[in-house]
Amino acid sequence: MKKIIIITILTYLINSSVSIATDIGSRWGVVIDVTPISITTNYSEPNRRLVCRKSHNYNSANFADIAVGGLIGSVIGNKISDAHGAGTFGAFFGSMMAIDKPKRQFVETCNEKTIYYQRKITKFSHYKVKVRTKRNIINIQSSTPYNIHDIIYLN
Repeated sequence: MKKIIIITILTYLINSSVSIATDIGSRWGVVIDVTPISITTNYSEPNRRLVCRKSHNYNSANFADIAVGGLIGSVIGNKISDAHGAGTFGAFFGSMMAIDKPKRQFVETCNEKTIYYQRKITKFSHYKVKVRTKRNIINIQSSTPYNIHDIIYLN
């Protein structure tokens, strides 16, 4: 009976050590290719600018300027000459001077513009590692930079 128990225990230990050895043996591989993989993304970067523009506004003379020019011209015409119609001629001349002299105004308008600059950003993502195992060739993703012919253990 003792012999049967000892043989059974020995058989069990031998079988378990063989299965562990084959399990360890199938969980490793040799690196045959390593390719770094990068990801390119588009990035819009906003940039704000203040854009100012100067412009000239020509305003024609308004009614008040014409009336004041006519009155001043009439007074000057009456003072210079006592002749009949000189005040009317002076008023006409003063009104025409007010009409011919346009007012020039400088106007500056400023706006804030947002301009977007497009940039491409390339970032490292991972390594694509091709591993030859005992049974086949598998591809894995890794963050570790392996060399060709490195032996790695797989989970």
